[in-house]
Amino acid sequence: MVSFYFAPHQDDELTNLGPDLCRTLSRGGEAYVVLCTDGGASGVKRMLCNGGGCPWHKGTHTFTLPYETFVKARDTEFSASCRALGVPDEHVLISPLRAPDSALTVLTAKRIILHALSGFKPAECRVVTMAPMPEKGQNPDHTALGQAARELFAEGTFGDLRLTCEFILLPESGVPENASVITPTPEETEKIKNAAACYRLWLPGEGRYAVGYHSVADEFNDFLASPRCVIR
Repeated sequence: MVSFYFAPHQDDELTNLGPDLCRTLSRGGEAYVVLCTDGGASGVKRMLCNGGGCPWHKGTHTFTLPYETFVKARDTEFSASCRALGVPDEHVLISPLRAPDSALTVLTAKRIILHALSGFKPAECRVVTMAPMPEKGQNPDHTALGQAARELFAEGTFGDLRLTCEFILLPESGVPENASVITPTPEETEKIKNAAACYRLWLPGEGRYAVGYHSVADEFNDFLASPRCVIR
């Protein structure tokens, strides 16, 4: 069975889908990763041009980045992360149908999923994405993608569906009932750490602005302290 991992934004393939993706690859499975929005609405753009700094990088942040340049920087981090996780370059897909950041709808998400799966036999495809959890204040792009996957699976569009619970939305009591946990092996953990480093790389002269780490540093740190994937 071919697994398709649908990431709403750059970094979700790691912090929300990474352990499951690593497990699929370490077992010899075939996997594609599909990016579903452009990530261009991140507030990091303002941080990078505010004339100040941050706790992680020396110097002053005075980078006024055009929208297209900012999106390209995010896409570069995404591709590098996927490569570090072990995904072949030809299986790293930036959907031509992707939505602007914060504008993904269920309908557009369905079109992205169907486009990615075209050419494959439905029964041989597994879709993996994030469980819709709007009651937890979930990012609406995440909710739309999860809901689209659920509806398409109910219609028999593909053979299997796996939904992961977002790390930051898990209850304080721990793993929900009827959920399974994937804990990375030492080898898989090393790949996850290498992928995370792609989001912290600070080389402005080469277009690397550590966008992911500037955006959700606490989430990265919490995830790396206890990497896991909760399947509900």
